Amino acid sequence: MDVRGVASHRPKVSPSAEEYLLTLFRLESTGEQVGSSQLAKMFGVKAPSVTGMIRRLHQRGWVRYRRYRPPELTPEGRNVAVRLIRRHRLLETFLARELDVPWDEVHEEVQILEHAVSDRLIERIDQKLDHPEFDPHGDPIPDEEGRMPDHNLVPLPRLEEGQGGMLKRVDNRSRHLMSVLKDMGVRDIGQFPGMRIQRKADRNNGKLAIQIGDREVDLDREVARLIWVEPGS
Repeated sequence: MDVRGVASHRPKVSPSAEEYLLTLFRLESTGEQVGSSQLAKMFGVKAPSVTGMIRRLHQRGWVRYRRYRPPELTPEGRNVAVRLIRRHRLLETFLARELDVPWDEVHEEVQILEHAVSDRLIERIDQKLDHPEFDPHGDPIPDEEGRMPDHNLVPLPRLEEGQGGMLKRVDNRSRHLMSVLKDMGVRDIGQFPGMRIQRKADRNNGKLAIQIGDREVDLDREVARLIWVEPGS
């Protein structure tokens, strides 16, 4: 991915607009497309509220809105989203590595900080950290030109039963998952050499058994989808 000039132009983006842009970018990166009703469930709001925000983002040229079709980011909207992602993930990395903020707490801290930090300070943080490619959760950090580092990762449930790989990325939206990994000593996947993870059997209760290191745990399938691995390594 190559989105040019993410650090050169910083349009004003409201927190609610940020949430929509980042959500659409995350869905796009996993190949998912969802309509207004599904977005409404994700955000916990009514469908007309989602439609209203999507139309406003459309007017700003950031989202392509067509009735009865899933909204899509425009190149400009993707550019804004990538800039926001770079800012957020660099701040998470700085707090975790330089200030020892626990990796399951940095997201909330950054949500407070990120709106008050200048682009100039973000670039200083990037230099201080020697231009990291991945944040503490293994999420890729775009460079100053918006290029994402390459990776060949898949969500854990896509593996066949018995197939394994190296733990490379986790989504911090699951407190349970973060707690499990924290108990096992995982603190910063961005600097972590990798931990072996294997998909085991599907349980009758709908959970998925997985082996992480020397520990076997049962996770809801929705939680297991938040684990990304490098297969076969």
